[in-house]
Amino acid sequence: MAKKPERKGLKGALRSWLLGPSSSVGNLVSVYNNGIDAGVTVNTDTALKFTAVFAAIKLLSENIAGLPKSVMVKTKDGGYEPASDHPAFALLSDTPNPYTDIFTFWFTVLGWVLGKGNAFVIIRYDRGKPVRLDQVDPDWVTVDFVNGSKAYVVKTGGRDFSFLDGTYLDHEMLHFMLFTRNGIVGVDPISYNAAAIGEGIAAQKFTSDFFRTGGAIKGTLETDQSLGDDDYENFMKHYQATATNGSTPLLEYGFKYKAINISPEASQLLQSKTFSINDIARMFSIPPHMLAELSHATFSNIEQQNIFFGEYSLRPICKRLEKQLEQKLFTASERKSYHIKFDLNGLMRGDAQARSVFYEKGINAGWMTPNEAREFEGMKLLPGLDEPRIPLNYTTVGDDTKTDEK
Repeated sequence: MAKKPERKGLKGALRSWLLGPSSSVGNLVSVYNNGIDAGVTVNTDTALKFTAVFAAIKLLSENIAGLPKSVMVKTKDGGYEPASDHPAFALLSDTPNPYTDIFTFWFTVLGWVLGKGNAFVIIRYDRGKPVRLDQVDPDWVTVDFVNGSKAYVVKTGGRDFSFLDGTYLDHEMLHFMLFTRNGIVGVDPISYNAAAIGEGIAAQKFTSDFFRTGGAIKGTLETDQSLGDDDYENFMKHYQATATNGSTPLLEYGFKYKAINISPEASQLLQSKTFSINDIARMFSIPPHMLAELSHATFSNIEQQNIFFGEYSLRPICKRLEKQLEQKLFTASERKSYHIKFDLNGLMRGDAQARSVFYEKGINAGWMTPNEAREFEGMKLLPGLDEPRIPLNYTTVGDDTKTDEK
């Protein structure tokens, strides 16, 4: 798409602040790739080479991709049941398109959302019903407006993906975002946290360079003597030979070695790497122990941190996905009775002891049936366990019924 003329005045300044120099998501991804303060370039590709970022995106993407997903419909009694006959049900839980399995589809979409701040999926319709979902790389998409509504221009630039090219109206494109300043395009988390990520990459690079050079600290060789060319070449030949094979060099001609950079201990390299991991965990709202940072983890708080992961890491992302899917895959009338559910119950159950206490209290209080507890555990339902139970010694407040005394 041709670059639009720059808009002047307050309106132009506001648009520039909201959308950046272009509304192309591909351009938005690279706006802040300056790697300031760390001396390294930070973008999506380089960030993924930092193990903490790679692990965080992989962890969130895999967990959400593996969640059960279903279309639910409201029943006459006010509850909800799976609507397996709705066209969207199979798209979300089985086959989104002919070339992608369901896990890979959601893993790819979540990777884009977490790594680039935006993910796009084309909705194909047949007679007004959604029949196919095609994921689109955010770098190929430009967001624009037509008559006050969002429109999406897709240009892949290659024959293999040319079937994705075209202009799509708002109802024809799923657009998932994380943090957004304007509700139009999502903010790229890698770019906005480039300084913090750059520090981690720099520490990782420092470690790699340190071991690559055999643990040698950079320095200078100093002497008070004046060497001729032959003496200099002879000395350097012997020095470099011993330095490269790990041997201890013998310094002749009064040479002294003077270090000019700091050691890993002096630079607090280990503490710096730990801090970088915590920074990435904070960036993605992930408990640090899930990125293998166990300095503050104990057996007593791991379970609570796992529940935190489901409640505060996964649930907000799932809610964003659910609402966008409901908005685009359901008609206005369907949205009154249908909703989409990413089932987090399996991740929020706690350990075996906590679950058994939970089920026991629910069954004894009468708000859960034994079969409902068995269903939560993935066990076969048994006859006669579908009715709520309540202890016989319970009664209603104010009940004047007298029991016979013997």
